[in-house]
Amino acid sequence: MKRYSLIPTAFLSLAAAMCLLTDSAWSQAVRWSPHADWQGRQINLGPTGARGWVDGHRIHVLHVSQGSPADGLLLPHDTLLGAGGEEFTKDSDPRMILGRAITESETPRGGGRLELLVRRGDKRIEVTVSLRVMGEYSATWPTKCEKSAKILREACGYLATTQYPDGHVPGEVGMFTAYGGLMLLASDNPQFLDNARRAAHWLSEQDYRAMELNAWPSGYAGLMMAEYYLKTGDPTVLPKLQDVADFIAEGQMACGSWAHNMPWGGYGAVNQVGLVCLIALTTAKECGIEVDQAVLDRSDAFFSKYVGKGWVPYGDHRPWMGPSSNGKGALAAVAFDLLGTSPEAARMFGRGVADSYDYREIGHTGSYFSFMWGPLAARHAGADRLQKFLDAQQSYYDLARTYEGGMVCQPNPENLGGRTPGSYTFDGPEGTTAGMALFYAMPLGSLRVLGAEKSVFGAKVSEPVAGLRRLYEQRKWDELDARIGGLAEYRSFSDQQRRHIEQLAAAAKTQQASVALTLTQIERYATDQDPYRAAELLAGLERLLGEDSAQLAEAQALIAYHGREVEAGREYYEAWEKLMFYRTIYWTGYGRDAKRRIEKLGPTGPKPWNVLLASSRLEPQPWRVLRSGDTADAPAIELPADWQQQPDFDDSEWAEETGPITLRAPRNVEDNATHVYVRRTFTVEDINYTELRLRVLGVRDQVADVSLNGVRIAQLIDGEKKGYVTVPLRPEAVALLREGVNCLTAHCYSEEGKSLSLDLGLEATQY
Repeated sequence: MKRYSLIPTAFLSLAAAMCLLTDSAWSQAVRWSPHADWQGRQINLGPTGARGWVDGHRIHVLHVSQGSPADGLLLPHDTLLGAGGEEFTKDSDPRMILGRAITESETPRGGGRLELLVRRGDKRIEVTVSLRVMGEYSATWPTKCEKSAKILREACGYLATTQYPDGHVPGEVGMFTAYGGLMLLASDNPQFLDNARRAAHWLSEQDYRAMELNAWPSGYAGLMMAEYYLKTGDPTVLPKLQDVADFIAEGQMACGSWAHNMPWGGYGAVNQVGLVCLIALTTAKECGIEVDQAVLDRSDAFFSKYVGKGWVPYGDHRPWMGPSSNGKGALAAVAFDLLGTSPEAARMFGRGVADSYDYREIGHTGSYFSFMWGPLAARHAGADRLQKFLDAQQSYYDLARTYEGGMVCQPNPENLGGRTPGSYTFDGPEGTTAGMALFYAMPLGSLRVLGAEKSVFGAKVSEPVAGLRRLYEQRKWDELDARIGGLAEYRSFSDQQRRHIEQLAAAAKTQQASVALTLTQIERYATDQDPYRAAELLAGLERLLGEDSAQLAEAQALIAYHGREVEAGREYYEAWEKLMFYRTIYWTGYGRDAKRRIEKLGPTGPKPWNVLLASSRLEPQPWRVLRSGDTADAPAIELPADWQQQPDFDDSEWAEETGPITLRAPRNVEDNATHVYVRRTFTVEDINYTELRLRVLGVRDQVADVSLNGVRIAQLIDGEKKGYVTVPLRPEAVALLREGVNCLTAHCYSEEGKSLSLDLGLEATQY
């Protein structure tokens, strides 16, 4: 079977052509490329945490991130000679061999062992890098594929860590925020809906007329806000969406496309952004926004002239006759599908994209848009062609993943050749994760660009759908649920009515789950030393639900209490953004220096923590409890050794109580029951975490030994007087987690006969 290379073999020697040392001189000198100093021209080596540059059929390691799987195993100036038992050869693309080895190592049979053949100095050694087992790709990936679903979830989790509290992701004229918002929205996951909401709200507050290269942020922001409204029905973005749509329409060139800036100046048409502007106007119109039909007709006529004649060119030019158009043909397929004027045009451009899988990396300034839009277009070519298209690039996608869950767009021949510095790769996964991972959400069909049905929020609907939608808009969730449940004639409705009712029910369920999660996060962030973030989350809910919503009263009081800290946090994040700005001016020495110095630094926003076992901080949780008298040195009863180790230990005779567990000391200290034993079991489906922490109601004048599956993980002594605190656990604690049922236990005792009070929770993160 042919193994496809995404870059024609001739390009692989671009970096090598700059090197004057012979292979035999390696042990005496370090091989070097003038391109290697630019991070935007370095190849990401998958989730190993290493980066390098391709020198013919070898990969030279340039950087290894601290704390990554390859840290301490691979060293700068190592040379990779092979991977997964296969040596690189002169006629091979070493990246694809490495990518295939990563894919195989992440399967259950691979056990996470990535075998690498390395030359270090004048020695050949074998190095094994331990990766997480992600699972195996299904034959129809990303559809019905657990590994793809996990990659999507981790990519969204990574994006959430890059987002500032007010919702934006620092980057080029707001576009990182638009990309990220689309991705988070596409996940169809209540956990990330608040992130998408804050991104859409931030975009709706910007002045696009004043921005540089304003066609780009206007197009992508317009698309993001339109998709957000069609998904959520949040009307607060509509005024800005109307303004952006008017601005885009006013800035259209006479030919029917758009330029970098509006008004167009003297540059000429740039169809890459022109097609995004067309898609933004088309989706905005579906939201009920007024769009001049003549503007849409001009664009339709302009881009229709390329149907069946070749690729969409750079500007107002003749059709391109080649294998790739860096996403422009893909954008045309999506645009014609949304316009609905020519389904055949969507299929034709989709087939062209699907058959160009061997040329994904050809494109001006980089190939980011080729990867972002390509799969979204190839789906219009049919399932078989789409699968062939994706299968040919599977290794590339695994090579593009970072150990933190992000995805990078690798530098392409133009970047490596020195013509452009890697505009879409220099900022790393912060800027490219959203576009690179968006296609993993295709099976969900959650956005219009991903194939979602037309939205109930944009459609003109008749009763009873209109009445149900009014209940949704008024946030009368219980009444909406009851009305939908009481529709006895539901099955007699038309297909469109049923779809609309199902959309409303799903949107209401997601919104309610998102609001509940966000309220929990507000309380957690306010007490986890980031009250400014909590305040911004509250602002998003106030905009959605109204400032007078009874649901928000407790959160509003909490933020008011932390008022001074909120203002300090605002200044803190603003200062960080000013510093981080210098990373983005990659064409200057200041930018490159800032990138090196603060690569792993950033504002200390909280990591996303998953609750494995909830504490009773927000809602009382059940515990099995055994109380005992006697002294601290000699418990009154002896418990079997497996009371901590075995989840199925018989604790049926223990009392069932809800936390926090308290025991007040009687006046007669000698009669005090000083010992309390507590147990809780919980189920974990995914144990791929990097860090654990306890959520603890501070113990005072007492000692608590805490164990996970029979192994002591913490001894809590003389804690806070009141309130909950977090206790970080040693890295080894992660290995104690089991797939399936786990057991958290604690033995709490007071040495002086004083009152006991204890509550515990367990939280985990992948970052």
